[in-house]
Amino acid sequence: MSTQQRSVLITGGGSGLGAAIARHLARQGWRVALAGRNQTRLDETAAELQALGAVAQVFALDVADAAAVDAAIREFRPDALVCCAAILGRGDVWGELTPELFAQVLSTNVAGTFNACRAAMRLWSEHGVRGDIVNISSLGGIRGMQKFPGFSAYAASKHAIVGLTEALAIDGRAHGIRVNAIAPGTLRTAMTEALGLQPKTLPDALAPSVAFLLDRAQSEPITGTTMEVHCNDN
Repeated sequence: MSTQQRSVLITGGGSGLGAAIARHLARQGWRVALAGRNQTRLDETAAELQALGAVAQVFALDVADAAAVDAAIREFRPDALVCCAAILGRGDVWGELTPELFAQVLSTNVAGTFNACRAAMRLWSEHGVRGDIVNISSLGGIRGMQKFPGFSAYAASKHAIVGLTEALAIDGRAHGIRVNAIAPGTLRTAMTEALGLQPKTLPDALAPSVAFLLDRAQSEPITGTTMEVHCNDN
């Protein structure tokens, strides 16, 4: 793995926050791999990054497929990972939230994050790489924060991301691997706009916080931490 140019794989990198993080890191000179299910969105975002002069590669996959995630990480060989892939699974227990949908939300949001972290951490430990991971949680996954009707599956998954991050950080310490999370408030994305929400904060505003946690020169001592981002939408 190159020590001259850092490389990052971003799940859910074709749109929304994942794409915003990819653009920000590309401008900083990172090599970027985008992973997700929508080939068209991945290709469009990769073209944006290439227009910025960045090396960009895409992997069309479902993060719930552990073998596919492992193959992508071993092919690209990143030294950093950002886990953004998530679905909402909106519905309540009296209606749309079936056991199948609940399981699907956890499969994508939690197991998908675990699959990517596991693959990266195993690769890094094999090669002596002190890698860095940022997982995306949500303020909806923080104890005591406001919850909204119809989002119990999503909230449960984002709570799980916080616990997973803390536990993986302990596992990673012996190998010099850092694992942190960011829990943002509501951002303006296609997903939130489809819900009729109009938050003022754009995903690009959060990207520098991710870059901070990936930069050891700025955040070396930080691991196992969830950074809460209460968006300034006043």
